Amino acid sequence: MKRILLLAFAIFLTISVGAQQTNLSEYSYIVVPDQFDFLNEKDKFQLNSMSKFYFEKSGFNAYMADEAPNANRCDGLYANVEKLKSILGTKLQIVLKDCNNQEIYRSQEGKSKYKEYDKTYQDALRKAFNSVEMLGVNQKDVILIDDNRNTRIASNQKNQNTAQEELPISKVSRISGNLLPDAKFSNYTQDGKTFLLRKTTEGYALYEESSSADDGLLLKGKIIVMDEVVKYMDTSGKVWTAAFDASGNLSIKDDSTTSIYHSVN
Repeated sequence: MKRILLLAFAIFLTISVGAQQTNLSEYSYIVVPDQFDFLNEKDKFQLNSMSKFYFEKSGFNAYMADEAPNANRCDGLYANVEKLKSILGTKLQIVLKDCNNQEIYRSQEGKSKYKEYDKTYQDALRKAFNSVEMLGVNQKDVILIDDNRNTRIASNQKNQNTAQEELPISKVSRISGNLLPDAKFSNYTQDGKTFLLRKTTEGYALYEESSSADDGLLLKGKIIVMDEVVKYMDTSGKVWTAAFDASGNLSIKDDSTTSIYHSVN
């Protein structure tokens, strides 16, 4: 009898997850607020920009609130992160609502016991997103509303015979003669491994996603930007030359070796 109940539960869970995946993929974008209610300032501990990054990594077309597309509101989802009561450590949960403010998805709890505020919130957020990533969401094209012609245009549809041309979205900006990524967080791959590039006050920090690290991110080194000089320093203190190309790809090289980190959209 117990085996039958366990099998029935497993089937129910599979159906439930599949339904969530289908429903979330039917929406075309998700909006992340600039500030979460349990914090007292915009993007504190970079939780909002991290949420946008993790949604994009999980198959969503993610936008910050002030960058939301001119599209039908009910084509979109609206994200929030809630802090749950906890005696020990930090617990966060991701909540998605539709245009009618109806909750349609709630993630598993992300738990962390770090003492530092920034580290514990970021760790709990990353763990909460593990269940979101497992849904396998693949959102459809964003449909923009063209107010001038009262028509609707797919935001990433190419080679349309319309008077309005699409301009390529640049991921980098030229600063002091160097091409540098604009985003606070960028995703990269190299030799089959996944990396996270985080924007800092001195340049960027490069992390490898690793299960061996306590928070899932292993610091590999820092990219230091000084005027027209861009250098990479690994955790052992060795210094390399670094550069970004127009597509956001990162190359790190010394006299004999070059490593290319490919930017992932």
